[in-house]
Amino acid sequence: MVSTSNDGIMTEYLVKCGAIKADKRNRPTELLELLYITDRYRAGQDLKKAKAGYDISVWSGVDAGEIETRLTDLDQFMKSLARDRATLWGVPN
Repeated sequence: MVSTSNDGIMTEYLVKCGAIKADKRNRPTELLELLYITDRYRAGQDLKKAKAGYDISVWSGVDAGEIETRLTDLDQFMKSLARDRATLWGVPN
């Protein structure tokens, strides 16, 4: 079941992040979408609208170094989110 709440949508992206990291293939398009949606989540915006309106062109003109820095931050944020969700759901360490 696909959730429409921000937390539900972010949980779906958390799972997607895990799948991307587990996959040995390079998946830059999916990483950029994940970064965009996570940025919107952290800004408190409506993720349903963000998902519907996402287009890869938002990255046009963004410096590659900035994207790398933001991807590093994304990795840390997703680790923290995963820990928080595991605690919330009562998953043992």
